[in-house]
Amino acid sequence: MSDDARSAFAAEFDVSRETLARLDRYAELLAEWQQRMNLVAPSTLPHIWDRHFRDSAQLLAIAGTGQRWLDIGAGGGFPGLVLAILDPTARFTLVESITKKCRFLTEVATETGTIDRVTIANQRVETLKPAPYDIITARAAAALDVLLDWSVRFGRPGTRWVLPKGRNVQEELATAAKRFHFDHQLIPSRTDSDARIVLATNLRPFGVKRR
Repeated sequence: MSDDARSAFAAEFDVSRETLARLDRYAELLAEWQQRMNLVAPSTLPHIWDRHFRDSAQLLAIAGTGQRWLDIGAGGGFPGLVLAILDPTARFTLVESITKKCRFLTEVATETGTIDRVTIANQRVETLKPAPYDIITARAAAALDVLLDWSVRFGRPGTRWVLPKGRNVQEELATAAKRFHFDHQLIPSRTDSDARIVLATNLRPFGVKRR
């Protein structure tokens, strides 16, 4: 089943043999480190190609082109490290407050040859120095309104927020709309029929004029 999922991933995203080898190494490291810490739900480990790699990779086409990505609450590296492996032209900042998870992220980035384009920030996003990003993402890090609150200061005209969400996405959008102006699209997830990916633009808090 894992080989079938790997082959299906390669075909769906048209990835090279070298890129597949990097993802193979990522999968090996995740299995090793998972024995020492909880990086992903244990039940998802046998399904890494679909549940984690494919779930992350689908964001590339949705996000469009962008040179600077911010991944909030990077955890086991999804989606940020997968996207760094798939897009060799972009730079990624992965924010993760748990030090031992940052050690894992550093090892994966080193072993997959992405360390020169990946910055791993071992801190809470609230303390991260403001800087403009083209694309901001986060996977299961917080409710939508909280994510927007954390990340609005990293936006600029043209910034896109690409945020995977579950079946409660409409409620999260309604809550966020009480605090922020933003345009958005809802895109069905390729890996979960109940999930949607929020593509948000033109974000600004109430009381702030459009730039």
